[in-house]
Amino acid sequence: MHIECRPGLTLVVGANGLGKTTLITLLFRLLTGPSDIPQLGVGDELGFRRLAASPIPPFQRGIFASRVSNRAVGATARIQFMLGATTITVERRLDTLALVAAKVGDIEPQEEAAFQAEVAKAAGLGSFGDFILMLRYLVFYFEDRRALVWDPSAQRQLLRMLFLPPDLAQRWTELERSILQNDSRMRNFQAVVGKEEKLLTKGLAKITDGVALRAELQALETLQETSRERLEDLEGYTDELDKQRQDARLSSLRAKQDREARFRALEHAKLLAIEARFPGRLETGRYMVAHLMSELDCLVCGTHAPEAAQMYADRLSSGKCVVCDSDLAKSEQIVEAREVADERVAKTAHQMEQADRELATTTREREMAEAQFDAHTAEMTQLRAEIATRSARLAQIVEMLPPDEAALRQQRTELAAIRSRLETMKAELAEERATFRKFVEECTEALLSSSAEIVATFEQFAGKFLSERVSLTWTSRPAAVGQGGEAIPFPAFELNMTGSDFSDTVRRAGPDDVSESQREFIDLAFRMALMRTAGQGAAGLVIDTPESSLDAVFAKRAGDVLLRFGAEPGNTVLVTSNLVEGSLLPTLISGIATTPEKAARLVDLFEIARPTAAVTADRDEYDELRAKLFEPLR
Repeated sequence: MHIECRPGLTLVVGANGLGKTTLITLLFRLLTGPSDIPQLGVGDELGFRRLAASPIPPFQRGIFASRVSNRAVGATARIQFMLGATTITVERRLDTLALVAAKVGDIEPQEEAAFQAEVAKAAGLGSFGDFILMLRYLVFYFEDRRALVWDPSAQRQLLRMLFLPPDLAQRWTELERSILQNDSRMRNFQAVVGKEEKLLTKGLAKITDGVALRAELQALETLQETSRERLEDLEGYTDELDKQRQDARLSSLRAKQDREARFRALEHAKLLAIEARFPGRLETGRYMVAHLMSELDCLVCGTHAPEAAQMYADRLSSGKCVVCDSDLAKSEQIVEAREVADERVAKTAHQMEQADRELATTTREREMAEAQFDAHTAEMTQLRAEIATRSARLAQIVEMLPPDEAALRQQRTELAAIRSRLETMKAELAEERATFRKFVEECTEALLSSSAEIVATFEQFAGKFLSERVSLTWTSRPAAVGQGGEAIPFPAFELNMTGSDFSDTVRRAGPDDVSESQREFIDLAFRMALMRTAGQGAAGLVIDTPESSLDAVFAKRAGDVLLRFGAEPGNTVLVTSNLVEGSLLPTLISGIATTPEKAARLVDLFEIARPTAAVTADRDEYDELRAKLFEPLR
């Protein structure tokens, strides 16, 4: 069997049992080999699970061997694909998925680990685990797919590996994994400390001598307990204060984005006002003045001239000619266009002032929330210092106890040592979290530059799929890394959509907030938007049976969008479908019929696959449907 997926759309048509899903799974396993991300399908969200590629169990490696009577002995499959400008060829045994031969560019790795490293490098990713995640959440649209648009944890991982340099993307993963490991180690150690503290408390109750020392010891321990309870109370609502701080930061970020949008609108209005002041023949003069005002550079001499740009802006805002400074109120030429443009400038300038005020307000609220949080953490720091000082004095008292309390003294010494170790672990973990928080904040600023293009591209695709108005909102979703510590704000997108009983867009928090067909193609539109934005002019998409749950009108729109996406330069789309009635297959076939290599774009499993009992029994009916459906390709 030989299949060539050319740039554009390739259609695989079959029936139940002919092997559509097997073919798609074969493509996937040729790429990943006998490796996957453990527990990837468990739970509703990706979460913080380890994203390293691990060997799959033996029974999963025999997924193809179990489908034939000879256990696929001697059978191999070979795939050739492109990652950017790198051509990759890999051949695997179908009974075990073991590597037979591979070539990545000019390199011929002999071992699976070497092959994985070269593929990750060619993909511009930090690890082969990232490559598998990209395949599952972007390229392959399996029947058991999970919705990316409603999984903020999966979104942050995709944004990390698609829009950050490979070294930063890998550092993100390493910092995150280190925190999770140390958090688990610290909690286990904390349980040991708690057990030792209970044993020590029992030992102190048995002291009969050293009355004065015991009195001081008890007094200090009472104070110690009070301080620890206060510290525990403060730690109890740290998350609430942190949430207030994060909300204030988010409001400030959104105000900043709104202010930036208003600024761009004002700049655009000024450019339109310049156009209104130039007669239609003076395209060059209009362009030169517009470039000077927007870029602050003179196209004639190349000088950086902000003063001249400001002079033109002042003339524009005061209703004078930008060239000769004449009063345009007396001019009888292009009055209507100029006035309309001037009104637009005034209106957008007013909106800009409103955005500035809103930004100032949210900035003050953010500063207040951060000050409150800082005061809160300062009090906790002071309490920890007092507890440490008191612990030192308690250790001194224990050293002064009578000789018959030597065993208790030793126990106290050991407890002090493990407490000290626990506090060190907590401090190190807090420092790791602070480092990771700062790192994520810096990365979020870098990702912000791509968010507008993702939002705009998503709205284009979703608008072609759906009649409802759909949009994305760039936001941050706090999440705790581990079971303690402050929540860290991670970048994410939220979905908004109109409905039958409300005209404005409202947030759709989960997949249950939309219909089944809307859910499928909203997520597909989000994947397409990410691939177009990050793919640098090329993307691959493999879709398994998209015709389920689609009505006739929706199916035609879906087919048109898939054809348009496949027609974009460099894109390759592979769609599988049963031989069903409806508008999806006719739409796809009509689309590929317009291409020069139309016959090669259809993979007919009725001719390739071993027929099932149902296909054999109803062969004439299937052939009649195929002949009618495939007529445009003849």
